[in-house]
Amino acid sequence: MKNICGLHPLALDDCFYLRQRPKAEDYTDNVFLISRMVSEEEDKYSEALQLGIFLGKNFIVTVHSKSMRQISDVLRDIERRKPQLVEGSPSFLLHAILDTVVDNLEDAVRKVEEMESHVGDEVLKEPPSKDVLQLIYSNRSNLLFVRRLLRPQSDALCQLIRGDFQLVDKGAELLIRDVYDHTLRTLDRIDSLLDINMDALSIHSSSVGNRMNETMRILTIISTIGVPLTILVGWYGMNFREMPEMYLTYGYFIVIIVAIMIVTGTVLLFKRKGWF
Repeated sequence: MKNICGLHPLALDDCFYLRQRPKAEDYTDNVFLISRMVSEEEDKYSEALQLGIFLGKNFIVTVHSKSMRQISDVLRDIERRKPQLVEGSPSFLLHAILDTVVDNLEDAVRKVEEMESHVGDEVLKEPPSKDVLQLIYSNRSNLLFVRRLLRPQSDALCQLIRGDFQLVDKGAELLIRDVYDHTLRTLDRIDSLLDINMDALSIHSSSVGNRMNETMRILTIISTIGVPLTILVGWYGMNFREMPEMYLTYGYFIVIIVAIMIVTGTVLLFKRKGWF
């Protein structure tokens, strides 16, 4: 295959190194592209599927380490509904493949968008669910991962539609331009979702802070009520022999009444000030 199609050794090396950045390169006899897609099996996008594409005058070669549903879908379209993809220039088949690649990344963003909507509902609950913070960080990580794949993919598509490669058919350039527009719209959606994600994080942090403030307010009220009582019982807990009040017949009941009056007065004062 290497000799028949004139595939460049450097391009082939890139195919077998599975962490390449999406790109488009001209090797005179063919155009070489690297595309990467999100693995759909993972809830957290931590791994990307890599696809190498060689475009020649009358052929397209794809290189991937495992079976890809997107390539299978293109082949199924050719067999069932769109035989014209292989009847004309291979650039039209290239467009079909690139379209499925960008669709995969759009679907990944759409999935995060649905999860972000769920996060928006959760952070407004009082109190928020325990796993909402983990979900916020997971969504942010997924969005940054997809953006890291999509931005160079968009740059590669831009090269194709600028006319930098003679092997790309002019008619196919218009179709690839539409795919390029999809990448720009998806990048804008990612930026918007990242802003929404940060807003959700701020709301969650504010909610946690408000609950902490409420707890501290209650503890402060309890402490404030307890301070004069502590002084009162501490005063009469001194070990002096001559304390006249110690010999009062109703001294104990007087102390109880004074304590109740202090607690009642403090509570009424706090209520008047709107503390509770």
